[in-house]
Amino acid sequence: MARFVVAERLSIRGEGLGNEMIPWAKGFIAGQVLNAHLIGPSWGLNRRKYYKNFQTGRLDFALEDLLKHLPHHAFTREDYLATGEVDFGKAIAKWAAAGNLVNRRTFVATVSGMWGGYSSIRSARPFLWAKLLNSRDAMRNVYEIASRLDRRKLFVAVHMRFGSEFAIVGDGESPRGKFNVQIPGEWYLSLCESIRSEMGDRAQFHFFTDRGGPAFDEAVRRYNPGQIKQTGLTECSDLLLMSMADLRVCSISSYSLMAGFLSNGLYIWYEPQLTYADGFYTLW
Repeated sequence: MARFVVAERLSIRGEGLGNEMIPWAKGFIAGQVLNAHLIGPSWGLNRRKYYKNFQTGRLDFALEDLLKHLPHHAFTREDYLATGEVDFGKAIAKWAAAGNLVNRRTFVATVSGMWGGYSSIRSARPFLWAKLLNSRDAMRNVYEIASRLDRRKLFVAVHMRFGSEFAIVGDGESPRGKFNVQIPGEWYLSLCESIRSEMGDRAQFHFFTDRGGPAFDEAVRRYNPGQIKQTGLTECSDLLLMSMADLRVCSISSYSLMAGFLSNGLYIWYEPQLTYADGFYTLW
């Protein structure tokens, strides 16, 4: 029996880890439901070189691309919506039953995209945790930080994004409804000061960033002066540590969103980015 599920990468050059984990989770769920081998998402072409984290090799995209060029069955956003299900597993089971896919010994099915959101892939959280924990350098890095934490204190993870792909909101502009924009460094510092004022010595901070800068350096100096700079690959271990925290202070990024999803715990979001509609705040 040769059944394959291809979890397609989001673009030719790949996206950030927080984004790519959503189709990866879909692929896992589809593989379980259809009793098929999971292929992808491939990391070899990703500009962030995640193939190093997951040790898949530079040419891992070749098998994904080969299978997609064969006759295959694509489970699309329209197919998902047509099932009326939220849970991705239930949705793809309905789709496969309607197409008699479950009775075929050989097929290639593809899943892709970020549609469906986090609620649809909730059952894949253990899978994503396992992949992150087994990534290169992750366990060493997690232990290095976790072993320094005081279990009697609140663990606050602060995620600060300043990379070039995160836009700076100009004077007079509003960040509401915008994604991948930088939060002013003063907001992080003010928030950390508020937490310290309320909690005193009962809170401990650790700061995570894609790129350092004056605000990051000042935050570390004020609130965690003993913070060490880790060596090796930290993309996965940072995500794990953020997920392990008691409280997450988020950047406006899918990476912070993924940390919240994996933890199912408390987080703080930048209110000026949110849109208030029908009595609720929304990111979009």
